This record gives sequence, structure tokens and C-alpha cells, in this order.
Amino acid sequence: MSRERIALVLVALAGAAPSMAQSPIAISSTVETGWTSNATDSAAGGADFYVTHSHDMSLTAETGTLLLRGSLSISQTRFATVTFEDDAEVTGAVEAQVALGADAALRLGYAVTQNWAGDDLAIGALVVPVRSTGTEHEYLAEFTLRGIDQQVVVAVTADWALPGDSVLDGLGLPPLRLSPQVGSVAGRVAWERALSSGLAVMTGMEAWFTLIPEADQGSYLRAPADGGRVSAGLRLAEAGWSAEGRGGVDLVRPKGPAAPTRTMPYIALAASVTPMAGVTLALNGETGVELADPVDGVAGRTAALDLGAAWALAPELALSAKLAAQREWGLFDDRLARSVHMAALAARYALPHGFAYRAALTWSRHDDPGEIYDKAGLVLSVQGDL
Repeated sequence: MSRERIALVLVALAGAAPSMAQSPIAISSTVETGWTSNATDSAAGGADFYVTHSHDMSLTAETGTLLLRGSLSISQTRFATVTFEDDAEVTGAVEAQVALGADAALRLGYAVTQNWAGDDLAIGALVVPVRSTGTEHEYLAEFTLRGIDQQVVVAVTADWALPGDSVLDGLGLPPLRLSPQVGSVAGRVAWERALSSGLAVMTGMEAWFTLIPEADQGSYLRAPADGGRVSAGLRLAEAGWSAEGRGGVDLVRPKGPAAPTRTMPYIALAASVTPMAGVTLALNGETGVELADPVDGVAGRTAALDLGAAWALAPELALSAKLAAQREWGLFDDRLARSVHMAALAARYALPHGFAYRAALTWSRHDDPGEIYDKAGLVLSVQGDL
């Protein structure tokens, strides 16, 4: 499971406490089948069919000022022909939320993921199947203080990625680890105040720290770096539209003697508008910093932009479209860069009793150092919630 997925698990756990009318148990399952033009995500990749099934279950208990929630997520992908690309992962997460009076709350969370990933290694014209395992731990502590028209959030997160040994089929080599252990710790302080019903001002500070064992730094050509951000912005909302903008400064400094510090502008924009009933248009863009898996092995500068549209044709039928692009530049070796451009069209039909069908067409172009490839896909899925 990717770090983004783990973060989503913790964010989902952070939702508001359920009302007494809601069930303490929630179950969701999705079965997806599809075709992809590039099953190995590489320039030499071929087409294949696949099936993915994923299942999520959460249990919530509330007593007095204490809310407890736990969740378990399981997913597996199986390919028809390129079976060495099969994946599976299991994530467990727990959260405790305590109300400290009427205006303050403390939240603690933990998630652990075990994954079994299929991949391939291209050695000239030879494609070597690779089977890998890995474990990832994520921790969260967050304190929130609310006033009549303002809110302060202080949060600390930590992540530790522990890749296991990989098996390279057909080479006669013993299992070996192909990537370094990477830990990260981040702190955040955010303040927001409503100036009126449709206008709010925001400001915040962040600090990031990367931890890589010294032995792994030399073996995998990785250098840890620390960084931080100072930003401020405005949020506006009126009938039919909303917009949010932030600006500030990002700083990155690799660990080590005489390491240079890089300073870059930070920009984040988000806007949505409803030009007519049932139609929503959205724009999101942001610059950032990549420290966990940078393209140059030290730190990366990132930029992302996406445009989306959604059209509710009926209460049960919706269409959507999306265009997106993201790029990363090596911050300390600007000769290295990677980018992804993608487009997607989707339709969703909701059925009674929590079931829904979805169909999607996707296309993406990936430009990595030394490799460029395209990927197209057709996806059909059914989801059920209990």
C-alpha cells in the first residue's frame, strides 16, 4: 500500500464522530476488472487483463468524551498473463479521539501496512520478475483548539518504511533488499480565522525531517534532507463557487557538512464553481517538496496541476472527466526529472442499498529518467457498502 493510501486511512479515521443513529460497524467492498495496455509500467510493457478486489471494515465505539475507531483494509490484484506483477496488501489502523472540554480535542492514530509487490527489472532485453515485501508504519498525534471564529491545529506525524528482501527470479541470486529504509517526521502548526461568513485567513508553519540509516545511505546512494515551510493564504466561498490560495516559502537542507540550503516559493491554489445545476468544475495546483523518494536521491521539487469536471445527470447517474499533470525536478541535480500526464473519463451509477457501478477510461504518459512510456486502461467496477 502506498503512503498516500495509508494517509487516506488515517484521514478517514479523523472524520467526525458518528451519530448514535449510525451503525458502529461499516463494511465496504469493491471488485474491479479491467484491461491495461502496459501491465509492467515500463517501455517494454505489454497489454493484459486484471482483477482487483478490496475490502474495508471499520468498528467505532464511543463512551463519554472518548471515541475509539479501528479499521482493516485488504486488497489484491491478479493479472491474467503477467502474473509476476500480482500485488497484495493489508492495512490495519486504530485511532483514539478525546474531547478536552467543549473547544479542544486530542487525536492519536497508528496504521501499519504489509505489502507483497510484483515488479520487473529490465537488464538489456531481459526482463527479470521481482517479488518484494515491505512494511510501513505511520503515527499521528494532533491537538485542535477551536474558538468562536478561529481554530489552531498542532500535529506531529511520523512514517517508517521498511522494505523487505526481494527475489529476482531466474538469476540464481539470494534474496536481497533493493531500496533503503526511510523514516520521516513532520510537525505542523496551522491557524485559521473567519473574517466573515465567506472569507477566512490562514497561516501555518511546517518542519520535515528525513531519517535514513547510515549504511543505507552509501548502499543505495541516498542522502537524507530536512526542510520546512512557512505559508499564509485566504479562503473565499460564495453561493456557487469557492476558492483558496496559499503562498509562502519552502526550504530544504541536506544533512552533512557544508550542505547548501535551497529556498523556493510555495504556491497552492484550489477553486471550484457550479455554473449550472448538477455541474461542477474544479481546479487544483500546488508546488511542493519530495523527500521520501526523490528523483535525485536527495530532494525533489514538485509541481502538480489538475482540472476536473463532474456532471450529475440524475440522482443515481454521474459523469466525470479529469486532466492532470505532475512533474518533479532533482533539487540538487536538475539533470534528473520525471513527470506524469494523465486523462480520465468515468461514469458512476448508484443503486439502492449502497451499491454502485463504475466504468472508466484512462490514459497516462510517464517520463522517467532513461524511460518514456504510455499506459491506457479500461476499468469496470462494482462497490457495495454496508
